Order: sequence, then C-alpha cells, then structure tokens
Amino acid sequence: MPETDRTLPEHVTLPLLTLITNQSLDGDYRHVAERRQAAGEKPGRRRPTRTTAVAVALFGLMIVVAAVQTSRQAATTEEGRQELIRQITLERDDLADAQNSISDLRSDNQKLGDEVDDLGQQSSNVEDALLNSKGYAGFAPVRGPGVRVWVDDSPDGSSDGRVRDEDLALLVDGLWAAGAEAISINGHRLTTISSIRSVGTAIHIRAQPIKPPYDILVVGDPNTLQSLFAESTPGLQWMSLRNNYGLEFTMENSQSDLSLPASRAPLLRSARIPTEEPVKNKEASP
Repeated sequence: MPETDRTLPEHVTLPLLTLITNQSLDGDYRHVAERRQAAGEKPGRRRPTRTTAVAVALFGLMIVVAAVQTSRQAATTEEGRQELIRQITLERDDLADAQNSISDLRSDNQKLGDEVDDLGQQSSNVEDALLNSKGYAGFAPVRGPGVRVWVDDSPDGSSDGRVRDEDLALLVDGLWAAGAEAISINGHRLTTISSIRSVGTAIHIRAQPIKPPYDILVVGDPNTLQSLFAESTPGLQWMSLRNNYGLEFTMENSQSDLSLPASRAPLLRSARIPTEEPVKNKEASP
C-alpha cells in the first residue's frame, strides 16, 4: 500500500499561479547572487555610479523639454482655438446674412408672383372685353338666343313691292333700336361700318350682293326684341312700308341658339399720324 502520511512537495500543493510567481522571483534572485559571488562582490547596497547620474540628468532634461513643448503647444492650441472661434463667428454672420438675403428674395418672389397673377387676371379681363367688343362690332363670331326675321318682295311682283336697300336699312335700324346684339343678313354679318346699298337691281352689303328672300338672324333677348321693335320709330316706319306695299315679313323667336359668323376685318388702305394743331395767332389789339 502507498504511504499516505508522506508530505507532498511544494510544487504539488501550491496553486499554479503562486508557484510560477515564486519560482520566477527566486530564480532571478538566485541568478543575480551567484553572478555577484563569482565576481567577488560583497552583498549590500551599491553607490550610484556616474552613468546613473547622467541618466537621471538626461531624464530630467527630457522632462523639462517635454514641459516646455507642452506649454508651447498649449499656447499654440489656445491661439488656434481662438482663431477657430473667430472663423466660426464670421461664418455664422455670413450665414445669417445669406439667410436674410434668401428671406428678402423669397418675399420679392412672392410679390412678383402676386403681380404676375394680377397681370394674368387683367390680361384675361382685357381679352374678354376685347372679345365682347369684337362681338358687338361684328368682327368675332357670336352664338346665343334671338329672333329670326324673313323678308321678301311683294307677291304681286310690282316694282313698288320690291324690297330696296333703304327698306332693309330701316329694318336693321329698328332691330338695333330694339336691343339687337348681332345681326346677319343671308349669312353676311353686319358691323358698325357695314353699308347696305343698291348696285343696279341688287342689294350689296359691303360690296357683297344678296338676293331675296332675306333671312335675317338677330341675337338678343327674345323676350323683348319683338315688342321693342314694334315700339321703335324705325320699326313703326317699317310696318307702315310693309302694309302699304305688301312686303312679305315674319318675325319669330328662334327655338335654338343662333350662330352668326364674324365679318371680314376691314382692309386698312391708308393712315396718317395726326399732327398738333397749329397755334392760332392772337389778334392784335388796336
């Protein structure tokens, strides 16, 4: 049987970390002591050598140099910090100026946008007014409710029963007086400068001949056109002509909107720039 009372060695019982630390330190001390003993040195404290003093001096010098460099670097760092703060302040001022400029430009842009909208609305109003003016003048097509008038010569074929240019002009004057907004005769739109004239035996409207029967389209208020025409002076004179010479005449409200074409734009043949009137000489006093 193995002996249980035998004491185990230290390297078996000690913890591994403690054993490694102790043996390492003991071995180092033992090695140094053996080397000193072989050199004939006695154990004890050694006096500082000249090399040690030089090393200490160099170490101190290094510390001083490091302190000086650290102090200079600190001053340089503080100067750089102040310069950086100054540049940041300047950049902030520039940014604030740029933001103010952007705000001003946005305000100006908003004002210009509002002005553009106003001008657009004014332009639209002017275009509408121009179109209405062209419609009233006869140089734009129109469409709307109104009455249809049919006129023809007397059925007896007499010369007195023939519709003449002044008869049509009288009828048109009565329609204008009754509130007509647009008038066409046989597809020819009447304008503010249209002329109804006889050339030989034919009636011409702006040099365009028309023949009976005359189909007259009138855009206006159908509720008042007929009554106002009958009450107007030209309308009364026309009705007298009709009764005296047996002219064919009917007027009725249109069941649908009437469509009237635009008249041809007048050809500008000549123009001149008006000059200022000459100043009249004052009469000499006696």
